[in-house]
Amino acid sequence: MIKSESLKYFLWSAGVTSWLTLCFIVPYFLEFPTEDLVGILSVIAYITVCGIGTFFLVYLIGSCFTLCVIFLPILSLLGSALSFYLVGYHTTLTPVLIDVTLHTNVEEAIGVISWQVLLWALLNLCIATIFIWLRKKRIKLSRAWIYALIAIAVGTLYFSCSWRLRNSLCQRFPYNIPHTLYEYISIQHTIHANRETPLFEIKDIPDSLKVVLILGEAARADHLQLNGYERETTPRLIKRKNIVSYPHIYSEQTHTLASIPYILTRADSTHEQYQYSETSFISIFKQAGYETSWISNQDLGSTFSPFMSECDTTIFANAGKSVYVFTKWVDGDLMPIFHSLCSSSPARSVYIMHTIGSHWYYNNHVPDSMCYFQPITTNKMVTANTIEQFINSYDNTIRYMDYFVDSVISSLEHENAIVFYQSDHGEALGEDGEYLHANETEMAKHPACFIWYSDTYQQTYPDKIKALIANKDKRFRTDYVFYSILSAAGIEAEGDCPNMNILSLNP
Repeated sequence: MIKSESLKYFLWSAGVTSWLTLCFIVPYFLEFPTEDLVGILSVIAYITVCGIGTFFLVYLIGSCFTLCVIFLPILSLLGSALSFYLVGYHTTLTPVLIDVTLHTNVEEAIGVISWQVLLWALLNLCIATIFIWLRKKRIKLSRAWIYALIAIAVGTLYFSCSWRLRNSLCQRFPYNIPHTLYEYISIQHTIHANRETPLFEIKDIPDSLKVVLILGEAARADHLQLNGYERETTPRLIKRKNIVSYPHIYSEQTHTLASIPYILTRADSTHEQYQYSETSFISIFKQAGYETSWISNQDLGSTFSPFMSECDTTIFANAGKSVYVFTKWVDGDLMPIFHSLCSSSPARSVYIMHTIGSHWYYNNHVPDSMCYFQPITTNKMVTANTIEQFINSYDNTIRYMDYFVDSVISSLEHENAIVFYQSDHGEALGEDGEYLHANETEMAKHPACFIWYSDTYQQTYPDKIKALIANKDKRFRTDYVFYSILSAAGIEAEGDCPNMNILSLNP
């Protein structure tokens, strides 16, 4: 009797899991690169892994009929919405999307609801109802707590297998719902934490000045043609005058969440606490009379979202994009926003442009027409590609970065302007068998960095330009940015260290 009961319940759980997987998990993998057999097999493996993770949740919910009645309809409706907008609009659940949803009005909300999504939700709600009926009429669990205990124990063990598995599951239905909500709540908590703004002194602020900080992503210094790389990865920038590249910048942190606070605040290797207790240079710029804007092509991050909130204007170019969704996602999307802000901003303005840059999967961040180096990668699994394919795809992102930054500069050529490009960290490209970032490889610690200034800026601050050029071969950590970008605008922060100011002749 018990064996028959267990078998029926197992088959019911497998049926529910198959429905959830087919309708709500498979859509996350429709854009995966599958140009060969290995790619197809890797997608099947990913779907299977996510399906197994979902099975344990279903097994737990189904053990109690009341939970089944409550959660299956909820999963059907949420899954219908998420899968529909994922397939139709290439939008996934992110903290930014939650924030946008909570701050939208009724008219805007109605505008994105169509009869197709309602029909899709109704169909899945009917399927959920059928499974609830089967659970009530065909399955009688005499010791439901045993099944719940098994689901919790085995599910916990499964989630604990590896952090990569856990991250993958938390980015896909249904676990992405509580995970993203938790991220959003954490971000809101950090945004509203009390911080102090460092004291500053105004030295020589001009009547008009555009200051731009482009936060690059995973661009390493030795793959810039500007720095002597043999490939033409920066063909536009290398032809420009007033470009100074710094090949010896060092980043102790090798992933975005850790590195960005060191760029924006006074935090450094001996004052790590400043990233938690102080505001960024953005607040100083605001108090000095600059209008500040953050234009982002990445999601909210818990460590740097407080600094984004300091800005007068914050705009996300791709609010529903995630690195776990493999659709086109390029930094060119930032340009219309940048042009619009430039045309309406006051004479003194600061713009921070957070790019997606060279984040894996590289091909997604370069328009197909600009994949200059061939052949490129065909599989999301790094090691399923050749080193040649991997480096070609990476170098294409650097070449597209060259195009993007050149476009930004073109908008400011006739202004009093200065542009800082600082990548958050570097990238491992197969050295010693290591790839990507968020590891302790040496190559992930050497980010690309260069500065452009207009002719007007050079005439206004000739001594600063002399210092920029004199320091181009010296070594700095990424925490130079805080003092240097303020100095570029004629502001000196409390505790200003000449050896951390790239515009000073004293480093």
